[in-house]
Amino acid sequence: MNWTNLLERAAWTFLEAFLVALPSAVTLEVPGAGWVSALLAAACAGLSALKTLLVELVGRRLAEMKQEDEHPAQDA
Repeated sequence: MNWTNLLERAAWTFLEAFLVALPSAVTLEVPGAGWVSALLAAACAGLSALKTLLVELVGRRLAEMKQEDEHPAQDA
C-alpha cells in the first residue's frame, strides 16, 4: 500500500475543499464558518482517502487475478 500517495491526496483534497468552503461559508454568514469549513474539508479528505484505498486494493486484487489466469496452478 502506498500510504504516502494516500496521505498526499487526502491533504490536497482537504486544502482544496477548505479553500472553497471557507469563502462560501463566510459569504453566507454561517456561524462558525471556519470550523464548518474545516469539518467539510475533513469529510472530503476522508472520502478521498477511502476512495484511494479502495482503488489500490481493487487494482491489486485485479492484478493478482490476472496473474493467476496467466499462470494457473499445476495440479499434480
